[in-house]
Amino acid sequence: MSRKHPERFVVRTASGVVAFWIGAVVLLVVVGIPLFQADWRLLSFLLPPALLLAWAFWLVLFRPAVHYDPARALVINIGRRYVLPWGHVTNVRQGLGMLFDLDAGKPVQALGAAAPRRPGIIAGVIDRRTRPSNDLNYDAEIVDGVRRAAAPSSEPVTASWDVVPLGIGAVLIIAVIIEFAIGV
Repeated sequence: MSRKHPERFVVRTASGVVAFWIGAVVLLVVVGIPLFQADWRLLSFLLPPALLLAWAFWLVLFRPAVHYDPARALVINIGRRYVLPWGHVTNVRQGLGMLFDLDAGKPVQALGAAAPRRPGIIAGVIDRRTRPSNDLNYDAEIVDGVRRAAAPSSEPVTASWDVVPLGIGAVLIIAVIIEFAIGV
């Protein structure tokens, strides 16, 4: 997955992606059975909770990720987004989650790359002032931006709520509450 001029890379947990797709297929079967049987009452009862579960699977299992480009890292956690210009990132570590140390002192943990990595696949510690001690293999170009971006950045580090996905979830929760209130 190495390119000469990387434009954008996405890192997310493979187990989360697999679990998301398994859950999506199960929900599709659960909703598809009343659809193919033309049981509209059961379909109208199952659809809002199924959509809420699909949204929850997406928000928790698939959406969290780390997006890299030559200028910045975009960390998307559950309900939060962080834009980290490489000039403010002093260190990238991996343990239980990918951890970005910032020059302001407060680290940002990325839940989207939550699996611990063995040395040789992705380095345990990558510092922009030094070369990594581990063999990075094919991921060397992904993290090379950390070492090359030692110049300070005028772009600030930003943290914000992920408003659109959280708003969609709020609407789905209200729809399920209304359905159960009317259906009872």
